[in-house]
Amino acid sequence: MKAVVKSSPEDGVAGTEVRDCPSPRPGSGEVLLRVAAAAICGTDKHIYHWDPSIQDKVTPPRIYGHEFCGFVEEVGPDSEQSGLAAGDYVSAEMHVVCGYCAQCRRGDGHICANTRILGLHGDGAFAEFVKVPAANVIRLDPRYVPLRVGAFLDALGNAVHTTQVVDMAGKSVAITGFGPIGAMAAAIAEHSGASRIIVTDVSDAALETAREWATRKGFPHLSAYNVRSASDEMRQQIRDETDGGVDVVLEMSGAAAAINFGLDIVRMGGFLSLLGLPSGHSLTIDNYTRNVIFKGVTLQGIIGRRMYSTWQRMLSLLRGGLDVEWIVQAEFEGLEQFHDGMKKFDRHEALKVVFFPEGRAASEKRLAASN
Repeated sequence: MKAVVKSSPEDGVAGTEVRDCPSPRPGSGEVLLRVAAAAICGTDKHIYHWDPSIQDKVTPPRIYGHEFCGFVEEVGPDSEQSGLAAGDYVSAEMHVVCGYCAQCRRGDGHICANTRILGLHGDGAFAEFVKVPAANVIRLDPRYVPLRVGAFLDALGNAVHTTQVVDMAGKSVAITGFGPIGAMAAAIAEHSGASRIIVTDVSDAALETAREWATRKGFPHLSAYNVRSASDEMRQQIRDETDGGVDVVLEMSGAAAAINFGLDIVRMGGFLSLLGLPSGHSLTIDNYTRNVIFKGVTLQGIIGRRMYSTWQRMLSLLRGGLDVEWIVQAEFEGLEQFHDGMKKFDRHEALKVVFFPEGRAASEKRLAASN
């Protein structure tokens, strides 16, 4: 099969090859899936460029990629109880957890102490086929999950997890960082009835994308701010338009400046949901006493997707009309153009880049047959 392989510990084209690899065979409790569509995420970018943050998690050679949808090709031994059958349209949770640690046993598998991530610790989905535990497979309804959306459910799950920890109906919501997951979070906030959405970023192009989205949706209550040179006047303007401060901050960037800006503009008793990862391991919170303790705010760290309530919530939102397909802004037939797709992602020319390993037409034909 054709696959994208992190072939050596080097940056860019020198360290990633699109090449033929043996097709995997499902073992006990596993299912072989034919990949229909797969998307690039930020973690893949770190692997591609062999960033220091990823070097202790990936051992080349490794097939990477963990955002995808596809079709059941073969059900392995001892997997019959899953109810899966050849041709089923599915995706999969690519965090594989142990089921035995204290976190798993109290229902918090998303923070399992022994998590393995397929696409990092095991082979992933930038390939024609991928094998996964049958218990991790999620059936999809093609009426509500087109291939272009099924390709990035992992990332959409991150956005849903970030937003589902607080009720956003009638709330003012700030999103710090309008990258792919920030864009998804904005769509979820609007769909969930947020009264006002504040978007902050350091990129004028990202802010213009946010404004264009709000115009298309007919959502008049969006404000977009470039915070590269954030001022006290800007902070006060946001407080004024939100009657004293934002109810909910969804932090997507991991930048210390953005986190501190969020703490400045959140109201007393407000909520910060923190998904973004900093470039290093540490950052400084300014005026911790005033902005955290005296404000009485709640800080919630977000990792992965709750298993499997996040998936259930996400699929319910899509059934209810959540529109995120617009986030796919580039797509490629086959995996051979992987380097071109990564360039587009690198240059912020597309929020999401999707590949169809066997071609879109062939996958659409399988999708119609699975209905």
